Amino acid sequence: MLAAGAGDRFGGHKLEARIAGRSVLQHVLDRLADAGIEDPVVVLAPDSPLATMLDWRRAERVVNPEPARGLASSLQLGWAAALAMEPRPDAVLVVLGDQPRLAPDVVRAVVAAPLDPARPVVAPHYAESGARNPMRLELAAARLVDAAAGDRGIGPQLEAEPLLVRWLAVEGDNPDVDRPPDLVAAIEADWAARVRRNREQVDRVREGHEDADHYAPVAGLFRDDPRRRGDDVLERLLAIARPTDTWLDVGAGAGRYAFPLALAVREVIAVDPSAAMAAALRDGVREHGIENVRVVQGRWPATAAVFMPLPFADASFIANVGHDTEEIGPFVDALDAAARRECIAVMQEHPPASAAAPFFLAVHGEAREPLPALNDFVDLLVARGTAPDVELLDRPARVWRDRDELLTFLRRQTWVVPGGAGDARLQAALDAALGPDGTFTSAPSRVGVVRWIPSAASSSRPT
Repeated sequence: MLAAGAGDRFGGHKLEARIAGRSVLQHVLDRLADAGIEDPVVVLAPDSPLATMLDWRRAERVVNPEPARGLASSLQLGWAAALAMEPRPDAVLVVLGDQPRLAPDVVRAVVAAPLDPARPVVAPHYAESGARNPMRLELAAARLVDAAAGDRGIGPQLEAEPLLVRWLAVEGDNPDVDRPPDLVAAIEADWAARVRRNREQVDRVREGHEDADHYAPVAGLFRDDPRRRGDDVLERLLAIARPTDTWLDVGAGAGRYAFPLALAVREVIAVDPSAAMAAALRDGVREHGIENVRVVQGRWPATAAVFMPLPFADASFIANVGHDTEEIGPFVDALDAAARRECIAVMQEHPPASAAAPFFLAVHGEAREPLPALNDFVDLLVARGTAPDVELLDRPARVWRDRDELLTFLRRQTWVVPGGAGDARLQAALDAALGPDGTFTSAPSRVGVVRWIPSAASSSRPT
């Protein structure tokens, strides 16, 4: 594994950059381990901070004393270290440390290709881009390694002798992280993949059909007193709000934050895709007599087109939404474009449905596929070039005092229907989890109040 480059096009330290809480290089190591390789030879630069910040498993680390000589020098050092192993290998797999989307099945396919000294190089050819790593070099390719120079490795020799290569056609892509936009793309791809896995798991285990409005049966759980006290998150938001502000609340639900904010600002525009939530918002306007909440039913970011020209709000705000948004980049782009002064996100360290995770396991016999959460969102903002301010607040444990209310919530999160086989397992697990007084308490957690300056506000500031 070649990991000694300076990452100049990235601005330095690219292999330390984070995706889903792990460094770029850790992702590559983990994907190799998923392919069955836990003992690679990793070529590092001198005094690399990576040496102490990764889970190396059984990797052998080799230092390139002159990484400025280019990728070829690291290739030659790694090749020599690999061939010094006992027993001596028949071939060496060359992996780049800046490809965090390396696919384990592609690694296995390249490794499994039969030996052929007449064509000693095996590499994938990705359908999306023509990328061609990782590359397996048999011993007959030693002359190519010896002749390598600069940052292109054996690329020039393969262009001159293309018949030395056996190409394996594979779907997808394996992009490098060379520049900051590449890191953003990698984070967004990882986010999307996790959301898809979560959704595909639901499609596989659910009982019955998906409701037209998933939140209709539980909309009442999202109501709260707009004049409540003792809510640390709300108090922090009210400290940010200004009397002349217009706030955009995306994914407003039944108005848990929209209504108390409306008491402190000029107007709140509450956007939610659920018809049941929009109805609850309109009910709240009448019930509480808070008329400066404008309710817009629609899905973000498509709904942003309603509010042209941009920006139209002083602050864009989300609370515990976005976790299951597959296209997170356009979602954040639209939040950013809508705000004149700042954007605020309230996100939990663990996804909102995490309280139901033990019950999902009890019902379906498999762990819930986790959605992205606070740290993933902060990684995305940092990669996008913002400097987010993150304030962590303790989120007290939630006590459910009504079994029926809790059961309604858990049915939505475990995707079972009343009376079904899964529902019977759910109720058995629920009864076992209830305390002696018939209550259930979720584990305490922390929530982040994340603030960042939108691009429009950044560009208008004097330099």
